[in-house]
Amino acid sequence: MPCSCRTLRFAVAGLMALAGCQLIPRSAPVTQELAEARRLSHEGLAAADRDNLARAEELLSQAVQSCPTDIDARQHYAEVLWERGEQLAAITQVTQALQVAPEDEGLCVAGGRMYLALGLLDDADRLADTAVSAAPRSARCWHLHAETNLARGRTDDALGDFHRALAIEPTNREILLDTAEAYRLASRPTRALATLAILEETYGPGQIPGEVHALEGLAQEALGRPAEALASYQLARERGDLTEATATRIAVLTSTLGGPVATAPDAPGSLRR
Repeated sequence: MPCSCRTLRFAVAGLMALAGCQLIPRSAPVTQELAEARRLSHEGLAAADRDNLARAEELLSQAVQSCPTDIDARQHYAEVLWERGEQLAAITQVTQALQVAPEDEGLCVAGGRMYLALGLLDDADRLADTAVSAAPRSARCWHLHAETNLARGRTDDALGDFHRALAIEPTNREILLDTAEAYRLASRPTRALATLAILEETYGPGQIPGEVHALEGLAQEALGRPAEALASYQLARERGDLTEATATRIAVLTSTLGGPVATAPDAPGSLRR
């Protein structure tokens, strides 16, 4: 049974008080234990790449046991635990690692995303602030900062952060998609479409994911373009977006327009403006 956010926070605090484990930084000398932990971590990540998360968890658990002070092993273990739905255990691993490396970029981002997903916005804010202070030229740190601002309803601040991230990695697909969504939430559908046009150009013909077309449809609807919106939703369905929301919009717009609308060709920069 999943625990509440308050229970999770208190449980993490209690585990941390009991842990007493002093981790070592990544620059520490490579001992036999650390070398073994890194070998097991490598095998665990390979298993995760094969979608064998059970085996990955087993190997990464062994890595942490082999060298409990290895930051990387704990971070990788936390990420696999999270994918397996073991949220409390995942956050415990990240929090223990952050005890010795509180300004580590990767740990702050990993922990921040976990807290954000659980709705623990104060904790997510804290790690996002630490991340951008420690690594101001990191796109992923600004991305996390943007997401925390967006979750707080601070849309303008979020858009500023998204653009800081894009200044560093202008073709990052995840950041571009989230930026377009932020523009849509800010009732700026034209800017959302312009951002999606940039995102589309990072894909080859026929490779644009359904979620991109679905977001395009929402922006087109906001601009009062039902035919263009329906074409986008149809492309979304063809590209694998089978969500109830997309199906509902197709049904509503088809009924409103009085019949099916031909699907527009899918090519980079093909947004119907």
